[in-house]
Amino acid sequence: MFMKKDMIFFSPDGDGLTSTSANHIANMAKEMIRNFDSTIANLVFYTTEVSLIGVDSRNVLQQGATDADVLSVAGKLRIIAQAKSLIAWLREAIKARERLITEAESLTLEEYAKEKGITLEKEPDAGTPITEDDYYASLSLDERNRYYELETLAAVIGEEIHPGGHFAEARASLTERFSKPHDVKGDGRDTLIYTFIPSVSETIVEDTYFSLQKQYREAQARLNSIKYDCRKAVMESEVRVKTEYAEAIKRYNAERQLLEAELAKDIRKRVKEIADYRIVIPASLKNIYDDVSRLGKKNNDTGVNQ
Repeated sequence: MFMKKDMIFFSPDGDGLTSTSANHIANMAKEMIRNFDSTIANLVFYTTEVSLIGVDSRNVLQQGATDADVLSVAGKLRIIAQAKSLIAWLREAIKARERLITEAESLTLEEYAKEKGITLEKEPDAGTPITEDDYYASLSLDERNRYYELETLAAVIGEEIHPGGHFAEARASLTERFSKPHDVKGDGRDTLIYTFIPSVSETIVEDTYFSLQKQYREAQARLNSIKYDCRKAVMESEVRVKTEYAEAIKRYNAERQLLEAELAKDIRKRVKEIADYRIVIPASLKNIYDDVSRLGKKNNDTGVNQ
């Protein structure tokens, strides 16, 4: 039943880490990585000093790295890599536990009955109500084509006349230029005076805009009427199918209530067992795990149950 590949993360003898402990260790490992990253990021291979002209003494502004600092970089990078490997292992183990729990919680009555050798009665067919696609497919050629025409017309006009549309923006800009026909930029002799002269009749623009708006509303209204008829047909179909199915499933469920209660009990048992699984630390990660654990103990909060 359970995904065997995920069991590799867990200890068969019950020793290891809980998810809470694993999260804590992962967070401590991230803190260790940040510390080493910061040390490497701040490396400077020279010392900076400053002095005044004519004065022999100099003050150190920044102390450069030593040979020992440079030689320690490789070791720090190895520790960072190991810490990241530990984090990856713990995160994947936590995900594995979640997958196992999800799988257990997804156990169906049919799967449970098969495991127990129980024969189930065939479940009533839930039926299939018509969909919007079914409804439109049932329309005549002319009716269906008209629907697509109205949908396209409303979309095209709406895109132009709604805020942000090209025509709407051009109309708003024209109105602005009527109230502010000039604009001045620059200073002195470099001053430029911009004059905005309407190239079209404001009346024509307004008439066109409201005409498009009327066409849009008419197309949208007719489109909404068709959509309403569609939703009504779909809803009536859904109610009919659901009513018929509800009556059938009621009779069907009456014979299965006891088995469903047993299934729920079994799932709770399985989930509890999975929740008690302990995450194992591979031998190759044991040293970095011990280092991270000691780091956590210094903060008096390990969260480790081992």
